[in-house]
Amino acid sequence: MVSLNRRYTFQVGDALANERTLTLSSGSNEGYLISLRPFVHPNASENEFPFEWGFAGPPASAKVGKKDSETDTIDFNFEFDTNVHLKLENTHRGVINTFWKTWESGLIEERGQVFPFGADKAGIEFFELWQPLDSTRPDYVALDENSANQETARSVVLTVDSTDFRGLVITVGRWVQGILFKKSENTIKGINFLRAVEQQDGSWKTLLNYGSDFDKFPQSFVAPLHAAIEGSSALTWKVVESNI
Repeated sequence: MVSLNRRYTFQVGDALANERTLTLSSGSNEGYLISLRPFVHPNASENEFPFEWGFAGPPASAKVGKKDSETDTIDFNFEFDTNVHLKLENTHRGVINTFWKTWESGLIEERGQVFPFGADKAGIEFFELWQPLDSTRPDYVALDENSANQETARSVVLTVDSTDFRGLVITVGRWVQGILFKKSENTIKGINFLRAVEQQDGSWKTLLNYGSDFDKFPQSFVAPLHAAIEGSSALTWKVVESNI
């Protein structure tokens, strides 16, 4: 089953809960994942890179388990991580252990701890609150009993790993998110993001277009398994998951 979740609350340590981003996290049928977190109103210091964070990875990036009858666990270890790509200091490395609980309202609570100063130092608690969305709708519609069956929703994943670039694009239902890193460029010039949504007429509306190599994203997002799709700069993407 695909998933598309929008974050509505974020809290770190003793700071007040808030939400400054329009964060969407996508998950494919087979477990590929991506989360892009652009600021809604970036301040002056954030204008050049107006993102809280961005990460993605294959199914191995998220190990799912159970803590108890009410709580799921997900241990994340991202293959794509903007903080790591930028080689930022005081950035968590390795596995992030998280705990997930669904509320009666349908909202999903996530809690965990990160260790930005090293595994041998004190950790920092975080809390996030997520709203599952209907991936088959071209707007932010909460997932409920009247939503389309997410088990039959479109799920397509494209990857690229060339000499200069590596990237991941995930289509769930009508929604596409992508991340592309330039391997030799460990600055914001080496980071590219894509977010798009399919309209009722079948056209694609780009909601997020970031990066000097944005044109290297694929020109189409839906194709059968093992197909090859090129971006306008002749970077070839391979379809590694598809249910169409």
